[in-house]
Amino acid sequence: MTCFAGALADPVFFVATGIIALAAFTMLWMLITQKFNGKVFYALTFIGIIWMLLSVGFEAASSSFSCQLQWAIMAWLGNALVPLAWCYFVVSYVDNASWVHTRIARATLIALPVGIFALAATNQWHNLVYTEATVIQAGSDHINYVHGPGFYAIVAILYSFVLVTLVRLAKAFARAKRAAWPLVTMLAVITVTPLAANAAYVGLGFTVFGLDPTAFMFTLGVLAFSWLLVTNKTMDMASIGQSVLFNTMSEPVVLIDKQRDIVLMNTAAKSRNLDNGAGHVLHDLFANVEHLTTSDSVAQLRIGQRDYEPRIQKIESPLNPSEAVLGWSITFVDITDRIAIHTSLEDALEKANHANRAKDEFVSVVSHEMRTPLTSLRGGLELALSGRLGELSGPVQSLLEIAHRNGVRLSRMIDHILLAQKMDIGALSLECEAVDLDRLLDESLQENKLFAAERGIHLVKAQTEQPAFVSGDAFAIRQIIDNLLSNAIKFSRKDGVVEGAIHVTGRNVRLSIKDTGQGIPEGMEKQVFGRFEQVANSEQGSTQGSGLGLHISKQLAQQMRGDIYYESQIGTGTTFNVEFALLEQNADDTERLAG
Repeated sequence: MTCFAGALADPVFFVATGIIALAAFTMLWMLITQKFNGKVFYALTFIGIIWMLLSVGFEAASSSFSCQLQWAIMAWLGNALVPLAWCYFVVSYVDNASWVHTRIARATLIALPVGIFALAATNQWHNLVYTEATVIQAGSDHINYVHGPGFYAIVAILYSFVLVTLVRLAKAFARAKRAAWPLVTMLAVITVTPLAANAAYVGLGFTVFGLDPTAFMFTLGVLAFSWLLVTNKTMDMASIGQSVLFNTMSEPVVLIDKQRDIVLMNTAAKSRNLDNGAGHVLHDLFANVEHLTTSDSVAQLRIGQRDYEPRIQKIESPLNPSEAVLGWSITFVDITDRIAIHTSLEDALEKANHANRAKDEFVSVVSHEMRTPLTSLRGGLELALSGRLGELSGPVQSLLEIAHRNGVRLSRMIDHILLAQKMDIGALSLECEAVDLDRLLDESLQENKLFAAERGIHLVKAQTEQPAFVSGDAFAIRQIIDNLLSNAIKFSRKDGVVEGAIHVTGRNVRLSIKDTGQGIPEGMEKQVFGRFEQVANSEQGSTQGSGLGLHISKQLAQQMRGDIYYESQIGTGTTFNVEFALLEQNADDTERLAG
């Protein structure tokens, strides 16, 4: 314990202890609060400095030769660690080099300081670090060190790492932006200053309190760098990210202060000459900016050949956010293309509306013009087929029957087109009355028997278990049933069966038309109920029709608060279901409607 004696009474030890406390606090604070490359090596540098200062302090407080030499030897562990750790830190910080994390690099960081310390600790047997001439001279309190060849070999090895550090910093300075030059310069100064102090100590005998000044100079440099690291935003990711985001925005952004002077603008604003090329436009905007907020409607601005929509945001004072305003941020959103697109869409919509009106007028005129001669044609064919004009030969009657069927089909197609047109423009008015679905199904089956017989289809009807009354338009519901029944007949195979049924379930009535056709593939709902669309029948090819029947039926059902859907199985057939809400009827109403 003799080498610790008197330490607390020595002023140099107190100075060293104070610097150690400051260095330890700085190291812990940086490790906890800061994020940067090479943080581990930065901490090792501080540990090495603290070790050096502790050894230097105890050496200064010691009076005997043996204790001073012992602490000088102990300092070598920090002397060797500091330049290595600093080199690793600088390389990692400025280059983000990966080799410093390899096994060889880590082994060198541990083995070299330990090896140098071992060489110094065994000096009494080889005198390579300090020669036998190392003594405390008369009239002096400290050892006069006489260095041996081992000392200079160690210095040469450590200086090589310092040289690597300087080379890396020189390369970093050459490629860095101007904003990073102060930071790189500080790193270079911290690297060179201890080197110069150590060279002065070795070559000229320069000391601080009679001791090697290297540790003190390195400590001051690293502390200064720590402060710079905290305050300088050159390597701060958040600050850099904000700057990059600000300057890479496509919209011009201008920051103005309370005097309405531009203090900052991004690259987009500069490229559009908003600082001097906007003239009175920006002057008027800046003059009234205090009365505008982000929610106010600001008129668009015309700057050059572009139209902008300014969006204004207050920049509040952090000391008095409720009242004081530091300035405003104005983002100029380019709406030139949006205005052009909007104008084009308006023109296109106007043209489309005009074309749609022309189409509707054309369809209406053609349909009505065709209806009159078609009615006369059908009447004449029916009269001829009735035999009142004389008996017809077989071939003539067959041709007239074909013409009559096509006339009926064409008449139905025209009716569908006119009905669809009325529904599109909202001109179709439907009645709302009690309708007996069972009676309408019977009527439709009866009237479609001839059409079914011509195609070899058998029509059947399942027994209805209870009255099925709904609220709606009887003519429209009959048209839905006719469309579904006609489709079922057309799409069923020859000698197939089309079945009509009515089921009452709870408060709903479901009318079903089941065919024995090919079936409908999955995912065809849009095409089945589409306008002028049909599902191809692989067995019958293109089925004749307008492609409007199911579309009209669904629209009519929905207008009467009902719906149509289907269930299908390929190879078996399809069942179309129409659902309406059940209309509650008392006994008198039921008897009257049934009669």
